[in-house]
Amino acid sequence: MSPFILYSILLAVFIYLIFHLSSLFNRKSLRLPPGPKPRPIIGNLTHMGQMPHHSLAALARTYGPLMHLRLGSVDVIVAASASVAAQFLKVHDTNFSSRPPNSGAKHIAYNYQDLVFRPYGAKWRLLRKISSVHLFSGKALDDYRSVRQGEVAGLTRALASAGSKSEQVNLAQLLNVCTVNALSRVMLGRRVFGDGTGGKDPKADEFKSMVVEVMVLAGVVNIGDFIPSLEWLDLQGVAGKMKKLHKRFDKFLGDIVEEHKLHGHDGNEKHTDLLSTLISLMENADDEGEKLTETEIKALLLVRTCLQLAPTLPQALRNGPLQNSFATPKSWSK
Repeated sequence: MSPFILYSILLAVFIYLIFHLSSLFNRKSLRLPPGPKPRPIIGNLTHMGQMPHHSLAALARTYGPLMHLRLGSVDVIVAASASVAAQFLKVHDTNFSSRPPNSGAKHIAYNYQDLVFRPYGAKWRLLRKISSVHLFSGKALDDYRSVRQGEVAGLTRALASAGSKSEQVNLAQLLNVCTVNALSRVMLGRRVFGDGTGGKDPKADEFKSMVVEVMVLAGVVNIGDFIPSLEWLDLQGVAGKMKKLHKRFDKFLGDIVEEHKLHGHDGNEKHTDLLSTLISLMENADDEGEKLTETEIKALLLVRTCLQLAPTLPQALRNGPLQNSFATPKSWSK
């Protein structure tokens, strides 16, 4: 073992001991809920098992619906019943609106600049208002109806064409492709699976690979998230991969934002996607004097797009290449 690695490990252990002792003294003054006794360094991580939801249900039968766990050196309070969860989500929601820090939000989501991971405050309220009005409201659904109708019409034409030729199609995959394309057009103004002309779209392929990589990295248990004193070592190399992925996303989204700025719609024309709407709001301050920045727009698009595409993209990619599945046939063109 090289001296550098040895000294790094010793330094990390020293930092952990200092952090652990200070947190132990602070913890004594807190009235924490009951829970299993944590082990040194790893805490209650071993209590999670292969299926954490089953393990938590079993622990709740022993310690009650409100439990305290220590995952590594991070204190966690578990609400294991609907009534207790309602206290966190409804009664005391303002106190618990902020999410705990994690490497994904830090290294990928522009250092907590998006709606999902941003700490509660004036800017968070602005981002929530924008999402509620321009993405999830009834008016927004009506505004994007033509996008959904266009994708469904293209899917219908493709199925009719395949039926006339007595060709088999993977219906589940095509439905997911249709959903993914509709969502990406609403968010970014472009299809993830091709541009509808039957040819390949390099940008769409790049975007798909990045979303898949985000999903893979999000499923990795990063030691640094649970033992912050070891975060700087990046023992698993997760943080390094996230930083590289962030640079790819930043360039991809930056190019799309600049493209929308150069070829966007004027103020008299209806916005066709969420990004165009966000760009138009950059100069308008809300009631609290907060304005959107380009970084916040990219962070909002990154997280929202990944969250919305994540449930459908794996199914759309599951059965191999899309070249033979009518995913982007010429009959889909407008």
